[in-house]
Amino acid sequence: MPSVMNDIGRDVKNLLRKLLLHRHEYFSGGFLNSDGRRVFEEAARMLIHEKPFLKRRVRSISRTGAFEDVLKLAREVLTREELEEIIRSWYTEPYIRYADLDDFFASSYFPSGEARSTDRMPSSSK
Repeated sequence: MPSVMNDIGRDVKNLLRKLLLHRHEYFSGGFLNSDGRRVFEEAARMLIHEKPFLKRRVRSISRTGAFEDVLKLAREVLTREELEEIIRSWYTEPYIRYADLDDFFASSYFPSGEARSTDRMPSSSK
């Protein structure tokens, strides 16, 4: 059975994708900031024009502006592949320059045993 949301316009999908891909620019503290609200309101206007039965839900999301609510709406509008690509980019973008993440994290977060001469914790100076 095809989803009701399959025939959503390209512009709505692109605006929701933009919000999620650049979440650090459009969300502050888990909620839409002023720039994010502008982008979401544009997507909401087009979405309500295409699917009037979503008006109450979109209004509720617009009122709260919570990241989780925007993500739930995006799950229904975007395809699974598009969402996977967006979510994957959240976790890989800052680390693309490192060829092997395991080596990077191991060397960064686990100091070698050579740095300390004893197994005891250093005492505080008083």
